[in-house]
Parts: sequence; structure tokens; C-alpha cells
Amino acid sequence: MRSTVPPGTSGEWRLERFELLTSDGPDERPPWARDAPGTYTRLIHRDVLFMTDLHAEWYTQRVAIEQAHRRGGEALVTGLGLGLVAEEMLVSEFVTRVTVVEAAADVVALVGPHLERTWGDRIRVVHADAFDWVPAPQARFSVGWHDIWPTPQAPSALAEAEHLEARYADVCDWQGSWPTEYVAAELERSDPADDAV
Repeated sequence: MRSTVPPGTSGEWRLERFELLTSDGPDERPPWARDAPGTYTRLIHRDVLFMTDLHAEWYTQRVAIEQAHRRGGEALVTGLGLGLVAEEMLVSEFVTRVTVVEAAADVVALVGPHLERTWGDRIRVVHADAFDWVPAPQARFSVGWHDIWPTPQAPSALAEAEHLEARYADVCDWQGSWPTEYVAAELERSDPADDAV
């Protein structure tokens, strides 16, 4: 899925299109991290790349999308990014609503209106810090997905993901996080046969 959010700038955040060209040499990356040439979208804070709609982004978040499609109901997503995970979840008619919690007001301003125009009341974008936000009493989510990091290898990412999962354990039936799934995908690329030389 490619982002359809229009390019724009809000504060120190910008959403822009970029071209991916064909590589001249062999591609050593695992198949899930390879992308076809074409036009893609990226979200940047100052000079830090936060998210793209390249295939690896989807692949390492697919478990949340699959869980939402399987379980239906309402999903919770912490971290808005380009809104791709929320949109992919909403493709299923069984997902009644996705609540997205996003700390950066500028990201909400860039992405939120497009999602609300596209999905109406099936999406709710909340401007709040995921570490502080308190769901409404009686709130229940079939799926909780956490992706607030610019890179899954950030030193604190796994510990923060654990903290978020503990924080929302009482209101989510299933939870996961992007750093955890990214690490799992990276481990898949090592072939045990290579070690037995």
C-alpha cells in the first residue's frame, strides 16, 4: 500500500514524495526489504526520517494488520506516522474503528484530516503522548500496536515497547510493537545453514 496523504509541511515536520531508482549492483537485503523502483512517501522530522511507505515498513508491521483483520472490533495504534497501519486495518469491514494516539501535533495536522476525510468516524486521531494517554472507562481494543520510534534499533525502543504493552495490557486483547517485529524479521534473514560451515 502506498500513502495517499498529500505532501505538506507543519512546523518541523514534512511529508514528501521521493523516487526510488533501480540499483546498479546486487541487492544484498532480504526479500522483504527490497522495493520496486517508483514513487514513495516519507515523513521527516527536521532531518530524521520517521516513516516511509516502502515495503519493509509494511512487512515489519503486517502482524498488527493481520491480527486486526482476524479479530475485528476496535484497534489501538500508538504513533500515527503516515497512517498506513491504521488504513490497512480499516480495509477490513470487521474492523469497526481505529483509535490512533499521536504525540506530535504537526503530524496530526499533516495526516489526520486526510484519514478523517477518507474513513469518517471509523478513525479517531487523538493528540496525546502514548505514555500518558488514558483510554475512556470501559474502553476495549481487540488489537494494540505500538510504533512511535524513527528506528526500531533505537537503544530504548524495546524497553519502551515493553512499557507501552504493560500500560495497555488491561484494555487490549492482543498487542505488539514495531521494534519487536523488526528484530524478528531481521533474525529471519540469517540462514542456519550458513552457520554450519
